[in-house]
Amino acid sequence: MAAFVEALARNEERFVEEMSSAIRSEVAEAAKVPEDSLEECIRIELRYALIAMVERRLPNPTEVADTAAMAANFARAGVTIEALHEGRRVATRRTCELMREIGDECGLDSDTQVECIYRVWEWADATQVSDAEVYRARERELQGGGEPERTRFVRALLHGTLAPTEAAARATAYGLLPSGLYLAFRARPAPGVDQQTLARSIETTGGNDGFGVVVASVDGDLCGALTRAPRINGLGIVGLGPPAELTRLTDSFQLANRALDTALAFGTDGVVTMDDLSLRPAILAESHLGERLVQRYLEPLQELGEFGVTLEATVREYLAHGMRIDESAKALFVHANTLRHRLDRFQQLTGADLRNTQHVLELWWALERRRLGRDPSAARQS
Repeated sequence: MAAFVEALARNEERFVEEMSSAIRSEVAEAAKVPEDSLEECIRIELRYALIAMVERRLPNPTEVADTAAMAANFARAGVTIEALHEGRRVATRRTCELMREIGDECGLDSDTQVECIYRVWEWADATQVSDAEVYRARERELQGGGEPERTRFVRALLHGTLAPTEAAARATAYGLLPSGLYLAFRARPAPGVDQQTLARSIETTGGNDGFGVVVASVDGDLCGALTRAPRINGLGIVGLGPPAELTRLTDSFQLANRALDTALAFGTDGVVTMDDLSLRPAILAESHLGERLVQRYLEPLQELGEFGVTLEATVREYLAHGMRIDESAKALFVHANTLRHRLDRFQQLTGADLRNTQHVLELWWALERRRLGRDPSAARQS
């Protein structure tokens, strides 16, 4: 038996390729699913089925949840439940044929082969109950009752008000694997872009071929969970949290909120994380500190009128170009000596020392605070 199991493991990729080919040739609706996604689903279910066969048991709760999540993804791709069941039958039949072939090669006796094949069929039959539940949930969604239900689920998932067992059970209806890691997000479309357009972009690029993503409109913004950073091509802003288990997305969502708020306040677009934003979330939150630094480093320039504005632009470019004289002067279209004169004048007026790391950091903080240009507390409502 050990040699048989080892041989099955060695032939996994062959099994996957042959089962995928058989399904695509016998089930027309399989064309609706990308080839890589179909093969990955086959690979996961094959491993589960063979483990259950060796352990002489039915699917455990984790396996049932994962296969149900995959069924939900097929449902959203437009595959009917009849086609899904036919695909499972084709895959199971081909698995049994290949198992008999490998068993003969390994000298496995016929009684043991029959028992192994029976276990695989039994495992496949057990998954059909969860398939039916997933497709019923999909039907409710298509009939118009699904979106409020989805919104309630996403809100509860992101705010941590679902028990772990309930979160796992309900997640499968939306194609999420309870055992996977997800990134919480909050997003807002750009001016002139409707929310549905941004939602479609997130759904189609935030997972594996659109799988493993749930999006809902919550409190006016798009919120949810995905498996990778989406590509939104200028359609808006997505604040993205760090990876977390599905039942522990609350902290990830809080960081996604901060990322979105900060990006909105600083006029940043695209997909942003807290790492992308450097110290800007703290600049946004610590308003009193920021204003104090503005008073120290920037307000003394006001007495110079237009030249003060020029000095502020000069130090901004100087910091932006890594405090390199030649590159900064080129960006400002001035001679290097002119730049040095301006920097000296700035230091005289403010008492700053541009060779002092603390002063440079405080000056950058003041300049970034100045960029806000409006009440940051209004960022979420803008």
